[in-house]
Amino acid sequence: MWLKPNSTLVLNRWRYLSFIAGFFLFVAPFAFLVRATLFALGKIQEPTLHVFCYRMPIDWIFGGRYSSLIASSVSTGFIVVILASAFLFGPLFCGWLCPVGSISESASRVIPIPSKYRIWIKDTQITSGLRYGFLVGFIAIAVLVGYKLAASDLSSICCRYCTSSVLQNLSSGIFGNFLAIEYWHTGAIIVLISWLLIGGVFMQGGRGWCLFFCPLGALSNVVHKVGARLGLYRIEHSASKCASCNSCSSVCPTWAIKDDKTIERSLCIACKECVNVCPNGCYSYQKGFKK
Repeated sequence: MWLKPNSTLVLNRWRYLSFIAGFFLFVAPFAFLVRATLFALGKIQEPTLHVFCYRMPIDWIFGGRYSSLIASSVSTGFIVVILASAFLFGPLFCGWLCPVGSISESASRVIPIPSKYRIWIKDTQITSGLRYGFLVGFIAIAVLVGYKLAASDLSSICCRYCTSSVLQNLSSGIFGNFLAIEYWHTGAIIVLISWLLIGGVFMQGGRGWCLFFCPLGALSNVVHKVGARLGLYRIEHSASKCASCNSCSSVCPTWAIKDDKTIERSLCIACKECVNVCPNGCYSYQKGFKK
């Protein structure tokens, strides 16, 4: 059966294909981009999702552990590239390539759950407050541990509850590396439930983990908000065309559509779902100062 021209899969086909590409680029046993990067730098290291760590370089920056940034140059460079691209073009990695976010979002879209059973905070201020409250807590732990104001064991909390580790071990186990099952512990099971079930299947948009627990995602939106104010690429809303049909709100995976249908930059991941679904063309991905 052919897909309808206005179906979600057709309208957003390039984004959904990029989800697949992101998995093959970053997650072992494939991890093509990781392998290419390590080969180009002459580094001997297992090519897994952990090579491009989403968390540790941020922890080192705020904790004053600059020697670790240099020692783990691949991960540090990855963070710099992601933040620079978010500043110039919006959080495209989050919205198009991140395997952690794309898998949980796909689970939410594929598994049919009635709307009344979905978790959804419609007030963007509440969502932003929760998101950046966690980021402040994450930074506080980095400062306390980095400057020896707290025990170093405190820093291992985030490693124990790491979605990248859970995703990588799931992939390794599925593709034949059964030793990956040794990784499973209480923390990993909690992450699997909160990331893929609660924050994925039962959450509107399936981006619960990205919204509330990913420091790289939160910082990407901070720099995106700055870039947008400087006239760089972002999603814009045209009020003159809007019929308030709420189609945009229903498809936005990060609840970034405000009541007046404008975009909350601190949540938007430039996924263009609103651009493609709006029947009146109210949204556009553009640069330049708004008139």
